[in-house]
Amino acid sequence: MRKSQDIKVGGVPDRLRTGRSAWGLYRETRRPGAPGLLRRLLAAPRLVGSVLRRDYPGLSRGKLLGFAALALIYLVSPVDAIPDFIPVLGWTDDGAVALWFVSGVVRESGRYVEWESGLRR
Repeated sequence: MRKSQDIKVGGVPDRLRTGRSAWGLYRETRRPGAPGLLRRLLAAPRLVGSVLRRDYPGLSRGKLLGFAALALIYLVSPVDAIPDFIPVLGWTDDGAVALWFVSGVVRESGRYVEWESGLRR
């Protein structure tokens, strides 16, 4: 029987995909001409507001709310891949889910910043 933290999707362990996603976000912010990390972080609340008002066409309201709900349910759910009562290890899966959601929003906020700058031209 396979351990729950070794679940593979597309041949890559889940914990490695989360780290790779965060590394990909870092590399994306270092690309010449791309919005930097601070600019993306500052744009994230504007992105969420624009998505909820349906002003931004790059992300649907349902997708944002759906992923936020799934992440929140996993974080508050007593059923985890690694139980929370195990010190440190119990919080790693919750941290990975939070990192996955936040990195997705920050990554999308880069596209949002580019979209916003196109409107101002």
